[in-house]
Amino acid sequence: MINYQRLKNYFLISVLLFTVFGSSYVFMSTVYELQFTNSDYFKNQALSYRVKTDKIKASRGNIYDKNLLVLTSSTRSYNIGIFPQKIENLNEVVNLLSAILFLDIDELHKIIKSTSNFFYLDRNIDYEKGEEIKSWNLKGVVLEPSFNRVIHANSVSKIIGKVDPDENGIEGLELYFDSSLKGTDGEVRYEASPNGKLIPQAPIETIQPTHGKDLILTLDSELQFISENLCSEALEKTEALNCSIVFAYANTGEILIAAEKSGYLKDSLNIDLLSIRAQYEPGSSLKIFSIGAGIEKGLFDENTKYFVEDTIEIIEGSCEKNYDGLKGCYRDFLKHEPYEISIKEIIERSSNVGTILATKDLDINYLENYLHKFGFGERTGVELTGENKGNFTKYNICTTCLSSLSIGYSVNVTQLQMVKAYSIIANGGKNINLSLIKKPIENSNVQQVVSPEMSEILRNLLINVVEGANGTAKSLKLDNYIIGGKTGTSRTHIEGDGYSDFRYTTSFTGFIETSEGPVVGSIILWGASVNPASEYVTGGSTAAPIFKTIVSNLVPGE
Repeated sequence: MINYQRLKNYFLISVLLFTVFGSSYVFMSTVYELQFTNSDYFKNQALSYRVKTDKIKASRGNIYDKNLLVLTSSTRSYNIGIFPQKIENLNEVVNLLSAILFLDIDELHKIIKSTSNFFYLDRNIDYEKGEEIKSWNLKGVVLEPSFNRVIHANSVSKIIGKVDPDENGIEGLELYFDSSLKGTDGEVRYEASPNGKLIPQAPIETIQPTHGKDLILTLDSELQFISENLCSEALEKTEALNCSIVFAYANTGEILIAAEKSGYLKDSLNIDLLSIRAQYEPGSSLKIFSIGAGIEKGLFDENTKYFVEDTIEIIEGSCEKNYDGLKGCYRDFLKHEPYEISIKEIIERSSNVGTILATKDLDINYLENYLHKFGFGERTGVELTGENKGNFTKYNICTTCLSSLSIGYSVNVTQLQMVKAYSIIANGGKNINLSLIKKPIENSNVQQVVSPEMSEILRNLLINVVEGANGTAKSLKLDNYIIGGKTGTSRTHIEGDGYSDFRYTTSFTGFIETSEGPVVGSIILWGASVNPASEYVTGGSTAAPIFKTIVSNLVPGE
């Protein structure tokens, strides 16, 4: 007979033993895992609840001008953060912070009451203010160390650019060189008790920050300041929309001045960094390259003469009074009797008719390729974002396309491109890379854009514009200086309205010989409409005088 009671006891004992041994196995395996197999993991998990990490912010590098004057630096500051739920006395916090930060009491009270999440009340406040707020020990108010970026010279502010509240570059050189300027943050790791206090016996690990690298520019901040003031005066005198000035060393491409000033009229170009981002039709400043292309092609030399009237018809009948067809009549700036003049005098007088006559047998594609060699239609590669590369008209087979291009229309260029192209003429025909950053001088072989002989021919043609009896820039002639250049005047194109009937983009681009080699400068008055010094609004009457003043400051003792 089966003893059910005994079987039941055996079963209960078996279950009990299985439970005991099973639990023991689980317990032992867990202990083994904790102590041996995954000990590091569980140790780190435990530490993670009390290990704190504080960031040590790297200091952003300074930016200097060529004379090592500080243009931009970072100063210590504070960010103010608010934990609304941790505030114990809201009225006290609101009253104190509103007073020192000049905030509206009611508005601050409303902001804090409307959210339960952490937020920044202000960023990069003055260090002394932050220290005072910190001393108040306000519950729910956190002071976070930070750095505030300060520009010490307003005349370079557009070139320097901007940083955001976290000191990340967002514009200008600050953006272009952001990775090297900002460095790498460090950190401090330590153990803290639940109340946030440091555990003294615990180890402290410190990784020092790598501070940002300094940047030395090629700009001369004093000349930059003078140039900006000259722009302000010119805007008032000529009622121009904008003014921009660029000077650079022709041998190295180092940019010495990059100043600009905006006018206050509604038609003003709303563009920062006009010299690289805005484009214009250069007018007569481009004639030297059209003539250069003709000389290189063998169509003429600087002494070849042409019989020049004050008008020329590319489309028959287009110069007649009642003509109402496509534009095909070109005129010299001033009426004159027909005369025979040489290529040298065509450039000297800036004759539209003479230039069109001389280059009429050029192939327009040849001329465009010649201009490409000097950098037109290509970005210069200067260390700023948003550079415009300009353009040639896509439809270049029209009857007047060659004529327009030869005198500086039907092409859009930037001021920096013009400075580069004139530098190639001034430095013996060698290619250069414009730069705002001081770099070691490179001795590598430099590309020859045109021969030294061609460069000398073009250079002398430009000098004659200043020294010739009929030169459009003869007012620039100075004793003991060698100056060459070309004036430019073109009708201003207003976006949405077309060419203005009374505004002109007037310019002068030229060079002066110095003990450090030729320096090339470009002055543009965008949309000048009046000129008290002359009845004519031209590059010679508006832009050239600014060039003269700048070079007088550039090489006063030479």
